[in-house]
Amino acid sequence: MSESQASDALLQGVHDLARARPVDAILDGLLTRIAAAAGAGSGAILIADGVRNELRIVASVGLGADAADGLTAAIRNPAHAVARTFATGETGFDVLPGAPGGPALRSHLPLIVERDGTERVVGVLALAHDRPIEPELRPILVGVADLAPVAIAGVQLGGAGSGRPNR
Repeated sequence: MSESQASDALLQGVHDLARARPVDAILDGLLTRIAAAAGAGSGAILIADGVRNELRIVASVGLGADAADGLTAAIRNPAHAVARTFATGETGFDVLPGAPGGPALRSHLPLIVERDGTERVVGVLALAHDRPIEPELRPILVGVADLAPVAIAGVQLGGAGSGRPNR
């Protein structure tokens, strides 16, 4: 795992956002680069559907269609770690998976926006990896999780990043 790669991932995300790149390109780029830096075999950025408040995958890396469908089904269970992160806003690093198979550990970071002094979780950054996330990488991962909802919120508010109101 590379601290330099992780810093580069965050800085490239800031660059992409500042230049009003499309939100899907920003999220795909952030996820791909941070997953590589963290040594993650797979990962996803999930955001809440504005109508039903259900999580859906908007960016993924290392997930085939079957795995993405399985994750989508699994997170409907409120006990699933991703669903818990969405509900509580608590970050979890190096969590053991609830189901067998795949990488040995999971990390889940809430995507939080603040409006009028109130914080709201709008999604989750989820990574699956075999080795623990090194302590020096954790603040950079939190920075990526802080950047992703800025891109998402800009689109949802009709701001920069995409001509589409929602993805």
